[in-house]
Amino acid sequence: MKIFLTKQIETILCMGIKEEYDYAQKHEIRHTNIGGIVAFLFAILSTIATSVFIPYPYVFIPLMGSFSYLAAIPLNYYYLHKLANANAWFISVIMFFWMANAYGEASNAYLLFIIAEMMSILNFDKKGLWIYFTLVLPIIFSIITYLSNFSLFLIPNLQVEQVSGIHGILFFSVLFGCAVMVWVQRRQVQEKIDLLEEKYKEVEYANKELHKTNEELDRFVYSVSHDLRAPITSVMGLVDLCTSDRENIDMYLVLQRKSMNKLDNFIKDILHYARNSRLEVVPVPLDLSRIIKECFESQCHAQSAENIDLQVNIVGDVVIYNDDFRFNIILGNIISNAIRYCNPKANPSYIHFRVDLQVDSVKITITDNGLGIPAQHLPHIFKMFYRANAKISGSGLGLYIVKEALTKMQGQIAVESEEGKGTMFTINIPNIQPETV
Repeated sequence: MKIFLTKQIETILCMGIKEEYDYAQKHEIRHTNIGGIVAFLFAILSTIATSVFIPYPYVFIPLMGSFSYLAAIPLNYYYLHKLANANAWFISVIMFFWMANAYGEASNAYLLFIIAEMMSILNFDKKGLWIYFTLVLPIIFSIITYLSNFSLFLIPNLQVEQVSGIHGILFFSVLFGCAVMVWVQRRQVQEKIDLLEEKYKEVEYANKELHKTNEELDRFVYSVSHDLRAPITSVMGLVDLCTSDRENIDMYLVLQRKSMNKLDNFIKDILHYARNSRLEVVPVPLDLSRIIKECFESQCHAQSAENIDLQVNIVGDVVIYNDDFRFNIILGNIISNAIRYCNPKANPSYIHFRVDLQVDSVKITITDNGLGIPAQHLPHIFKMFYRANAKISGSGLGLYIVKEALTKMQGQIAVESEEGKGTMFTINIPNIQPETV
């Protein structure tokens, strides 16, 4: 029941808020709805307290004014936000004007104009003619009240003791109302400070990302210009050899194919990098066994390494949801590296997969008995264009793309390796249901 009531209250406070509004607009509308409800409760309590001293028919005037404060909520509901924001102020000014002239000078009801002035200063943007109007109108009403000798709507037959009782209630109302507005203003200022701090953190993060992107772009331009030109230069040289040495033309064609394959793989890596950085994560059910086998078969045929032993051990019976495109990129790059850096002395060479399926994530351990990675290179293997072994061809983009793709998928990767004995990658990927993205 308590949760139900809380939801209903929150629904009322958020009336008139559209999804496309920014944080500041949403906050202002919600604050206006809260202000209307608080002003209504405050006015009702004051009216009930003063009704003891006011003759019966006249109590309906402040009572009607009290309910008018709630008009802010339907005004916001129909997206009349400026009117909703001015509603409490306008009603207050009219109510205070009536009270000052109805209760007489001895009641000190004219002090309520202090609250009206504070509302003008605190609740409206200090620009344009509107701020001058809101500041001047209570003053004009104060002057009219003074010139009419506080008796424009004077309630007849008010006794001294009744005026004295009204005076106490209104005096407390002025103090309490001013204190509440100061407190609310402090909260608003603190919320704006918190919002600015949040925006500052966002800008700081964006600057760091921009700095990282600029550094990567510098390395990207340098490496791409080199790695794209190298195979082309090689093919151009082989073409010249084909024209001058036709006896070995078959050998030169094989070498040309290797250079073009290298260029093709590099372009694929660049495309994967570009798509990973742009595309949003689209969670779909992952057929892990099928993806692993297809990635392995495609890499084996491409690199002529059909004799490598693949073992896949899947533990658990849970459907994992995540990005299929990125998952293929991750496994493709890791399997490609395992094949490329396999140990020719190992008999047989193997790649073992252990997949542990859990309700909220999947843990994938990939072990090989390849050449391994020297210890001094391990901290750098996920950097862009970093190559731990210059003797074996590669773009240096593969593991960098793996790391970036896992970041997009909210996953992590760890590596353990010993030179000459093999490498083990441990990947953790969360189970992301489609509706949670």
